[in-house]
Amino acid sequence: MTFQSPTPTWTIPPAQVNSVAISDDGTRCVYGSSFERGQGYFYTYMVDNQGNQLWKQPIQRNTATYQGVYWVDISGDAAIVAAGGETVDYHEDPSCANPGFLQAFVGTTGEKFLDITKPARINQVSLSHDGSYLAICYGQTVEVYKLKKLIITPGLTNYQFDSIFTHTSTTYDINSCVISHDGSTVVAAAINWDANKSGSTDTHKGAILSFSINDTTVSTLGTCDLTTAGPIQVAVTDNGSHWAASLHDGSCALVNNSNPSTLVWQHLATPATGYTLDLAYAVAIGINTSGNALVACGANLSGGTKGGLLYLVENVSGTATAQWQAELSYGANPGVSMDHGTTHVTATDGKPVGQTTTESAGNLYLFKVADGSTVIQQPTFMMNWPMQISRDGSAVVGASDDGTVYYWKSPYTSAG
Repeated sequence: MTFQSPTPTWTIPPAQVNSVAISDDGTRCVYGSSFERGQGYFYTYMVDNQGNQLWKQPIQRNTATYQGVYWVDISGDAAIVAAGGETVDYHEDPSCANPGFLQAFVGTTGEKFLDITKPARINQVSLSHDGSYLAICYGQTVEVYKLKKLIITPGLTNYQFDSIFTHTSTTYDINSCVISHDGSTVVAAAINWDANKSGSTDTHKGAILSFSINDTTVSTLGTCDLTTAGPIQVAVTDNGSHWAASLHDGSCALVNNSNPSTLVWQHLATPATGYTLDLAYAVAIGINTSGNALVACGANLSGGTKGGLLYLVENVSGTATAQWQAELSYGANPGVSMDHGTTHVTATDGKPVGQTTTESAGNLYLFKVADGSTVIQQPTFMMNWPMQISRDGSAVVGASDDGTVYYWKSPYTSAG
């Protein structure tokens, strides 16, 4: 019998959306409008679990900007929202010293309390559960901020983020960074996108960087060098005990806090005959009821007719044990996430067609972690990047380049 995806609880059509985030309980969602190949008037939005817009804030008032919001995050308790991206195309205006922007907002009101620029696009923003810490990355830098609450009068609080740590690589670009739910650990993906420029082979070497936070002190935990394939995205467990990375060759890697400069393992899935794995753009990590780390990785496929693969690996006594894999219709994108209870995992797909503004269609997916069975497969007529499940597993939000935000509420149902 043909699979039928459950209908979203609600949908919202704003503009092209590159990033979404959802609170721990699924009652608040944030997303940012964007346009990958041009200018426009772009905003960060907050909506509730009924699809009601609570607030929106512009990047710049009455001024068109380039690309718009690239990444958003919301603290688990929905108290703080962060957004970042870029406002100027440095290829067209290399004189612009600070094309990147970073903003932060009070979740309940949308009040903007941080609005600064950076020398490159903000590639990712990541907030701890209560918003006490914010990690960002741009160019060759990862930076950590600590929230300061200034009580003006009873019932009136001013907020500010103070930068407490900056690490700038002399070798690598930092394209992904995450902070653990408890605010104890920051992990970043460092990759040399320009390796061997004069040669015919680009190995994209890199490293997984990790840092510990103790109040206002941030210390290096370790640098895990990757000599064959650099990391593209990273993910970390709620307590910072383990972290994972998706790599440039389609594999995924696991590191633990007790030995942060050495891989526990690196695993490359085995696709169907006639296919090979390519870039792995997405990764998620969780701890199952057995206390083992589960890593979900979304990779592109080359060869054949299918475009992507989502696969799940369990860490059993320090060994990567493959659990299942699911083919995606198109190349996998960064929207892979897993709830705290490791019951469901999300995925997104779609890709540009050549060096043009044309895009493939795409899908938003939800799979059962236990067996890889499909719970949701929402087709869209353009590609999709972002999707996230709430920490408690009660809701999922996803968005598409077709200009629509989708929301599903548990219990998820499927007909088959």
